[in-house]
Amino acid sequence: MSTLKHHPDTAMLVEFSAGTLEPALAICVSAHLHFCDRCRNELLRLDQVGSQIMSQSEPSEVDEQLFDKVMAQIDNLPEQTQNPKPARSNYYPALVEQLIENTGEELSWRKMSPSVDVARLKTGQSDYEVALHKICAGGKTPKHGHSGREFTVVLKGSFSDENAVYTEGDFLLKEAGDEHQPMGAQNGECICLSALAAPIKLSSKLGFLMKPWLRINPI
Repeated sequence: MSTLKHHPDTAMLVEFSAGTLEPALAICVSAHLHFCDRCRNELLRLDQVGSQIMSQSEPSEVDEQLFDKVMAQIDNLPEQTQNPKPARSNYYPALVEQLIENTGEELSWRKMSPSVDVARLKTGQSDYEVALHKICAGGKTPKHGHSGREFTVVLKGSFSDENAVYTEGDFLLKEAGDEHQPMGAQNGECICLSALAAPIKLSSKLGFLMKPWLRINPI
């Protein structure tokens, strides 16, 4: 059984099951599902409910010619030989691996603060910046507030803030107006996936010096 303490709420899982969740948020939920058997079981239940609802809906007629055209296109699809690439790590979920491949063979990490590096991922949507954040062992991020929603999933290691300790697979939501200071665990680096809707606001009086590095860049 999953020992995770922080999960997406049921409403997000319902939207994920229905395929209506925003792409950046769906990426975060998918990453959490990689670790969480509790939410995978809940998603299976929601999928079954959705299938039952669909089966009870009124059927609609499909033109026979349209059906034949679709089947012909399927028959004409070329056979593909799959050559799976070796996993980049044992902590990146499959979807994150795919995003890394889409972004480039090597992640482009840049220094955000003395303790934090960030690598943006290409997702094809423009509402959120999706990125990996790496906190060094025992490192602290600058204390900051949020001007928009931020979703975070821990992929490796753990970190803590004023509210809780977050371990691999935990799903964290910060709303606009929330303020905290994450700190990486002493026993190793922490890597998180995040989807950020708006730039963070540093609480320090010297925060203006870092403004050029804090702009979000959805790609």
